[in-house]
Amino acid sequence: MIAFTTGTDLLPGDWWGSRLRESAAEPVEVRTNALPDGTEHAFAPLLEVPRATLPALEPDTYYVFELRGLEVVEEGGERLGRVRDVVPYPANDVLELDSGIDLPLVEACVRTIDLDAGRILVTRGFAAPG
Repeated sequence: MIAFTTGTDLLPGDWWGSRLRESAAEPVEVRTNALPDGTEHAFAPLLEVPRATLPALEPDTYYVFELRGLEVVEEGGERLGRVRDVVPYPANDVLELDSGIDLPLVEACVRTIDLDAGRILVTRGFAAPG
């Protein structure tokens, strides 16, 4: 078991993948489970950080929590669903929609992301017919 106390900094390369400052009032326990191949996998409760403490991002860069729940619309107006999650893949991240559609998070597919309007506009033809 790994234990983080209040105020612990988690640096890039940690399994969270970005710098966070744990803000809970209680220590956070991270349990590790041995996998059949001998490696360990860490499991932890959700860590929450105040939005104001997050680093500013470059233009056209977003946190995953900002994209979850956004409506995804194809050019031409067809609604494809809402973002359920953003999944990292080796080549690029993928938008998983609540409709079952997966869309690559690449410039050729995603035309605009408008957080204020709660909408992502995507190029026609990336959603599988269904």
